[in-house]
Amino acid sequence: MAEVGEVARERMAKLGEANPGRKFEDDYMDTEFGTRGLIRVFGYEDDVVALEFIEPEEMWADPDALEEYSETLSDGIGVRVIVPAEEKRDAADMLREIIGKAVVLGYDELGKFLEI
Repeated sequence: MAEVGEVARERMAKLGEANPGRKFEDDYMDTEFGTRGLIRVFGYEDDVVALEFIEPEEMWADPDALEEYSETLSDGIGVRVIVPAEEKRDAADMLREIIGKAVVLGYDELGKFLEI
């Protein structure tokens, strides 16, 4: 399975190609589940317009992660959650039920939803 850092680098490259002139930042945090990745997507006025959470196995189901996704959405910031491909269906079902608006991608779908 791909590592979170590899997924983040590939996703940032694809976002940059599709959105010239936009700014993206990556960040990482070690947890008991593994390393989490985050891509901040900036608007033209250097405001954060979206966050892309790149999660290790099963981290997307952690109550703290669910709360983080929900709070981000309530702040008016778009959320995308990128999970291992084999967990995409379960993640999408749970996130749709609990928080509603998050877009869920599998590690194998990094070329989707690129326009900001």
